[in-house]
Amino acid sequence: MSEVFRSVVSEESRVTAEKQFTEQFSASLRSFIEREVRVEQVGPFALEYREVKATLPGEIVICTILSGDLSAGRTHFLLSKEHAAILADLINMGDGGASFVPEEHLEPIRDLFKEVVSTFFGEVAKNGGPRLIADEAKAVVMDISPQDFVGSWTVTELDIFVGANVRVIKITANEMLDSLFPPEASQKKAATRSGEPESIDPSLKKEMSLVMDIELPIAIELGRTNMLIRDIVKLSPGSVVELDKLSGEPVDLYVNNKRFARGEVVVVEENFAVRITELINPEERFGTTKN
Repeated sequence: MSEVFRSVVSEESRVTAEKQFTEQFSASLRSFIEREVRVEQVGPFALEYREVKATLPGEIVICTILSGDLSAGRTHFLLSKEHAAILADLINMGDGGASFVPEEHLEPIRDLFKEVVSTFFGEVAKNGGPRLIADEAKAVVMDISPQDFVGSWTVTELDIFVGANVRVIKITANEMLDSLFPPEASQKKAATRSGEPESIDPSLKKEMSLVMDIELPIAIELGRTNMLIRDIVKLSPGSVVELDKLSGEPVDLYVNNKRFARGEVVVVEENFAVRITELINPEERFGTTKN
């Protein structure tokens, strides 16, 4: 890798986030192109715009993923048009030898990085982190400028080895990385793992025993959608109804019509089940009645 990015970001949250993302990116890319691929990470580093510009001069392909959960929830993926053509052609089941054509290659690049970021967010939430959603993704050809990177950013270089070598520069807003992996949360989580479970107050335990035999309805919500009446009446066996959740996102578990937890769908002895990954705190639980 080049020596152009010299200012190393030392914060543990950034290192953790970038390492986990690279692992997820490698796995997702293998499924997209259906062949073995090796991804090497260099960084993370603090963003130096002039050095990025020197590495990728002129017009390049930039894919931007936006997360509506954060005002600074932005991740950019930068690559040359030549490398974008190689990657997109492989995704389209070609041999990676196509010349860059925006109409053919921008869409697969966009779909790849949106899927990777969405899956990464799902893994973070599954491990107790915040729940973020990749709300919007766009891929364009442009000549970047300093105004595109106002604020604090982290740079990671992803070198992809799949026949031809492809270089992707990932630039992420530091506010998002701090939200994904806050240092204090990591320390608290580690302390919880190493310590003994908290004991339950005896008086509370006695009160709880009075209601332990009461049955409550539990419902699992895979997602929601709104449809026009004319579309509903057209439904028939075999119709597909698209929900508002992406594949891999946590599903909601409701107890007595109140959202109680989030989890992932699993199969247990040919039956569907949900593995709990997150309990909703009481403040958030209030007012989340299932319609």
